[in-house]
Amino acid sequence: MKYVVTLVLLMLLASCTTQKKAERVASVLVPVNEHKMSSHFQESRKLNNSDTVSQLIQTAQQDPSNSEPLYSLGYLHMQNGIRSKNPQEIQLAETYLTEVIKQFPGNSAVLKALYNIHYDNILRGRDETAFEKAKVVFMQLPESSHADINPPSLAKFGALIVQQEKDRQPNRQALREVLLDAIHESPTTDIPYIQLARLYREDRYFALAIATLKSGAENISNSAELYQAIADTYTKRADVNGCSYEHTTDIRKAGKYYQLAMPLNPENQALHFALSQSFFDQNLKQLGLNEAKIALDIKASKESISLNAQNLSSLGYHNEALALLQQAVGQGYSLSDVGYHEIYMNKGDWKNAAAGFSNYVKSREKFSVYDLIKSDLIAQQAQLQPWPISKKVSVNTPWEQALFNYWGARMSADDLKKQAHTSCEKTEYYFYTGYKDLIGGNKTLANTKFTAAINQNTYRFIERPLARYFLGNN
Repeated sequence: MKYVVTLVLLMLLASCTTQKKAERVASVLVPVNEHKMSSHFQESRKLNNSDTVSQLIQTAQQDPSNSEPLYSLGYLHMQNGIRSKNPQEIQLAETYLTEVIKQFPGNSAVLKALYNIHYDNILRGRDETAFEKAKVVFMQLPESSHADINPPSLAKFGALIVQQEKDRQPNRQALREVLLDAIHESPTTDIPYIQLARLYREDRYFALAIATLKSGAENISNSAELYQAIADTYTKRADVNGCSYEHTTDIRKAGKYYQLAMPLNPENQALHFALSQSFFDQNLKQLGLNEAKIALDIKASKESISLNAQNLSSLGYHNEALALLQQAVGQGYSLSDVGYHEIYMNKGDWKNAAAGFSNYVKSREKFSVYDLIKSDLIAQQAQLQPWPISKKVSVNTPWEQALFNYWGARMSADDLKKQAHTSCEKTEYYFYTGYKDLIGGNKTLANTKFTAAINQNTYRFIERPLARYFLGNN
């Protein structure tokens, strides 16, 4: 399995503390080796010739007993070094701060700055001793501050991912062990739990992923990200065999944890959207619409507007859906996007559905079996010629292959029924064979199958609103 280190992950791992500005260190009369520092002052000027550096050096030279300018120089070089990935500035920062900590053992501000340096060195692979140094400093920091600081092993985790990608030698067990060390180092930091659960989830060890995250939740009660990760894991487990509606308990539990996350991060648009989908999947229509509206109010982008339009369309609120669709188009939503023609399909506006599907076809080179079926269905209802896409269709599952064979008259309806095992597949079986029955003139059988498709309770499937449309219009 290939590992991909996202920019978001590296940024997350690199942010080892929440310290935003240099904390002042009180001065005491402790001698400083002026000659030793003078050589470092010269190096500081070479790396940073700003007025700030010059003033700090001048202050230090005027009063060698004052350690505050040394701390400020160290902090400045630390910030610049981490930002620019400059190992010389990082080394110089460590020199200054190490000198200061000798005079102020246990000073929290200096320890945090030193920890930032060691953490960054681990992450960038600069210093073989950085991990041990980071552990020593981490244990000297007040335990109350650990929740705001990524533990040393988390930096080691990031560095290990990069090295494994570089060497093309994935070792997921090694990654898991490092994350377990990170949890041991700081049980109140949520990131190690979330990353370890992600590894378990990717390997389909869903029970382990959920147990890991719930263990974290026992120690951390104020992490929206932790609760959201639990909800996401239930959602992914529900969909593991391609049909989440077979696992209603997981859907319900996902909704519960999205709700627990919500008060901790109420302005998270993705969280509101995920909760809305969970509500729709439980047939809690009004709650789903309410969450979708909140997500839309947080940021009215073309994506959020169009998603809300599709939700309204699926539930039969066609006028409201079309109004939002036009609003989305005004913000750049393309007529070639799948939601555009499907909203018109749900309403039974086949002329506009055909116009949208034409743009959809022009924008693609490969199509799914569902695209092929929509091509025929829209063309028949709009009384047009179908789009010639049958030779460009790709199938991804045995069920899609069976559906492709049935639609191309290479499999009977009875044989297709034998292939339909889940409620999702049965929804499609009943609707598509029912549609064929309708076109063939057998309205009674078609209506029976349309009703059966709806009764599968696959609430966000497009076949449901289409079945309702044909039941009311034949």
